[in-house]
Amino acid sequence: MFVLGITGDIGAGKSTVASILGNMGARVIDADQIVRRLWNHRELVDAARDRWGDTVLNEDGKISPSAVAERFFGEETEYRWLCRLIHPMVRSEMASGLSAERGWVVVEIPLLFESDVPYWCDMTLYVTASPENRVARNSLRGLNGDELDRREKFLTPSEKKKSMADLVISNDGSLDELKEILKSHGEKMLRMSSICTVKIQCAFKKQAKQLISGILGKKLAYQANLASLETAYSRYDQFLTDNWEVQFYTLAPLVPEISRVASEIMKKEPTPLAVADVLRASLSFREALCEACL
Repeated sequence: MFVLGITGDIGAGKSTVASILGNMGARVIDADQIVRRLWNHRELVDAARDRWGDTVLNEDGKISPSAVAERFFGEETEYRWLCRLIHPMVRSEMASGLSAERGWVVVEIPLLFESDVPYWCDMTLYVTASPENRVARNSLRGLNGDELDRREKFLTPSEKKKSMADLVISNDGSLDELKEILKSHGEKMLRMSSICTVKIQCAFKKQAKQLISGILGKKLAYQANLASLETAYSRYDQFLTDNWEVQFYTLAPLVPEISRVASEIMKKEPTPLAVADVLRASLSFREALCEACL
């Protein structure tokens, strides 16, 4: 699995970027949607009501997002209080949801750098745009220049967050231009999301080394680990120690070709051939693997 965390300037187009990447094959998780669900929890509603009174409720007795935003971005004390209250809940919901995911996942987190980047985030993307474009695109939401300034005054400065991000995307052009910018990045992320391990067992060390040379030589994998196995079978009382296991780090689309090459080298179908997702890996490792493989 590969998890991309998206954040950026208010009104810069984070959701648009996430949607484009979603159309390229990513599963999109939106922190704002999680927050909206959380505001249906009685304990959170009661906490806000105790803090701010009935003025944050609409006529149905539910939380009014605009009223909460008014207080959230109004004073730093209120901003810090709500962040401490709701951020752990949002991160917990995200972690729980990610446990069932595989492949490429995009998580849109407006305040990604305002708290620690979560451990499950493999890469960060920052979306930026000029204040003029942000106001023009979000005029229906009431985001004029003064409102942008008011909402951003408690946030980490944009330039600092850009320096913290792995990738910065400028969204000052047309939608088609944005799609073109994201095309190559999205293809690379989709490729990085397919990283997996393949384990193949061999009867002899010489055969295992031949397997490693053949697979790496054809650029079907980036790294190979060789380990001696103590293997026991149900029909024997003793361990049979002359077994070896090779673990390759590769890309999922290359697994069928790895199996074919292994069959040629071993003169039989490789048994067993076990494939597993790589759930955590550094960005540099993912990039090196993708560059090394076909």
